[in-house]
Amino acid sequence: MKKYITLFFMFSALVLQAQIKGVVSDKLSGEAIIGASVFWQIAQRGVTTNADGIFEIALPARVPDNLIISYIGYKADTIKNITSNREVVVRLNTNKELTEVEVTAERAAISVNTIEPFNKISLGKAELKKAACCNLSESFETNATVDVSFSDAVSGTKQIKMLGLEGAYSQFTFEHLSGIRVLSTNYGLGHIPGTWVQAIDITKGIGSVANGYESISGQINIELDKPEKAPRFFLNLYAGDAGRLEANIQAAHRYNKHWSTLLLTHINGTMVSTDYNHDNYWDVPTGYQVNLLNRWKYENPGKLMTSFGVQAMMDDRVGGQKSFKTNSDNENKTAYGVLMNIKHLEGFGKMAIGFNNQPYKSLGINATSRIYQHQATFGVKNYTGTEYTYTGNLLYQSIIGSTDYKFTIGSNFMYDKYAESYNDSAFNRTEIVPGVFGELNYDIPGKTSVLLGVRGDYHNMFGAIFTPRIHFKQHLFKYTVFRASAGKGMHVANVFIENAATLASNRIVSIEEKLKPEIAWNYGTSISHSFKVGSSSTTLLLDIYRTDFENQVVADLYTSAHKISFYNLQGKSYSNSLQTEIIIEPVKKLEFRAAYKYQDVKATYNNNLLEKPLVARDRVLLNASYATKFDKWKLDATYKWFGMQSLPSTNNNELGTRAGNFYTVNAQITRGFKKWELYVGVENLFNYMQHHQIADAKNPFGNNFDASVIWGPTMGRVLYTGLRMTIK
Repeated sequence: MKKYITLFFMFSALVLQAQIKGVVSDKLSGEAIIGASVFWQIAQRGVTTNADGIFEIALPARVPDNLIISYIGYKADTIKNITSNREVVVRLNTNKELTEVEVTAERAAISVNTIEPFNKISLGKAELKKAACCNLSESFETNATVDVSFSDAVSGTKQIKMLGLEGAYSQFTFEHLSGIRVLSTNYGLGHIPGTWVQAIDITKGIGSVANGYESISGQINIELDKPEKAPRFFLNLYAGDAGRLEANIQAAHRYNKHWSTLLLTHINGTMVSTDYNHDNYWDVPTGYQVNLLNRWKYENPGKLMTSFGVQAMMDDRVGGQKSFKTNSDNENKTAYGVLMNIKHLEGFGKMAIGFNNQPYKSLGINATSRIYQHQATFGVKNYTGTEYTYTGNLLYQSIIGSTDYKFTIGSNFMYDKYAESYNDSAFNRTEIVPGVFGELNYDIPGKTSVLLGVRGDYHNMFGAIFTPRIHFKQHLFKYTVFRASAGKGMHVANVFIENAATLASNRIVSIEEKLKPEIAWNYGTSISHSFKVGSSSTTLLLDIYRTDFENQVVADLYTSAHKISFYNLQGKSYSNSLQTEIIIEPVKKLEFRAAYKYQDVKATYNNNLLEKPLVARDRVLLNASYATKFDKWKLDATYKWFGMQSLPSTNNNELGTRAGNFYTVNAQITRGFKKWELYVGVENLFNYMQHHQIADAKNPFGNNFDASVIWGPTMGRVLYTGLRMTIK
């Protein structure tokens, strides 16, 4: 570890070209302006602001020069006679003469962060619109970092992986508030409609200590549509030939320069299902979901910002064998059925207090309160889980002497009460965790950034938790950024929700000892390089990460075909992940993206170090997108190739010991009008699917039944169409 830290500071000694760093915002609302033009008047070269309104631009060879900041609909501003590196805050006034011109600005489809020390990429609405994107679990189809797959063959639930590890090791936040976690870890991904999302920020590797100790393999932060920026009215309708229908209606209103509100509504239903592989089981359950979210915002720029809201959701599903009618079929063992009912009620709020003429200083308070209920029946297995959660955070940010040294300090409080029952057994616990944290950021814009973080928590069940983390960023050259990170994370396992085999199979569940918290160290490096040849721009990315577990709750599916055993790790468990990606834009509006990912994930099962099942060692993603002038037509296609995967044990290895290679292709065409968009698309164009999905499918109440061994698509080709209407 000392060797890596020494290397970090050796890099930080490099002296590079001086940079101007700043932020551009709306003077009235204080909101960041995305895509503002920042250029030198004499040198005639420039940059644009990123998704947070931040820019970095190198000083020209000949100084002094004037820096001009402009954006359509705003009066341009000029900072004169700049001679050396500095930080600036620019607040643009709107141009009142443009009241009859409709101005729209959309976040870039995908952007690679070069400013923060974290290895972060952002997916904007343009990227999310490349697919139907019905919910959060389907928002990563064109992205190589996050892997998405079905958890089993009967529930229709999708799960994600990052760095080869399950989604439980990634931290989900909503605008940096507590998000999908614990009992909602897998199923909660289907409860955030894609049309509600403004952007998704994906941080690879260990996250910030300010967000807690749970991040191990990465953090996914969801930015929802904002009341003050959302269109007055938005409608999205979707229909797929697999029987799925969706409607999203959003309405926003701005009362005055301070107050605004947004109502988000979502309804989906699967009226009829399909059985593409003819195994007598529905590919996805039928049923419906109703989801409502109302949020409010008050903002007095530079003084006070507060945002709060409430979400209510109900999801009801029925699946299993095609002959299943009522729960009595399960009880009489005449037909295998799946019944799921999920209810979710949540309130959230945050407040930021600003300090006039000190934009680097702020005091923030946020809190969430959640009730989550999950009832499920899989054949003769019954599960009920109820979660009561409260989280509260207080943080303060400022500088030490100059903006080169920034710090954040704060405290957290987390209260989780769980009441779970599995068949005839009850599993209840209450977790109370107060904590404090601090981060120190040494940052020379365009050169070096070092972020040191540490937090201490006290868990009422597991005692003191110490979480150190370090992030380092160095601009090696003008457009080349090197990053490195290392840190520790902790996760408390929830074995029933996080493991599909406990419910979607007839394996006996055996918890063989008192389970300890999962503790892991994550180390990683990344490098990004961008360059231009004429009007063509190219970005190259390379990431290498390793995760080592000190302790892990092992879900053993190897030792016995009829049992899933849970026990604490005895031996090694690790994940090595390498990903390389190239993004090429040969001409404006035409983009090609190619990525390759290698994953080596192993754990010790019954004293044997084996490959973790259902993880593809090799993966390839190819994406091409094109848009005509004014986005009248937009075309997108994605090819994904998956390498071989190790499979769990089943009776006489009925499903095999390894899954072969396969690929899928998705495509979509969108036709834009003034306020309308019509889109048609296809998922799994060449109709590839895992045909043998369920072990002993003809005997669902027998000991050998297992619907949890899913390595490929469970559905064939799906055609869909939809429309979007936006009124600004």
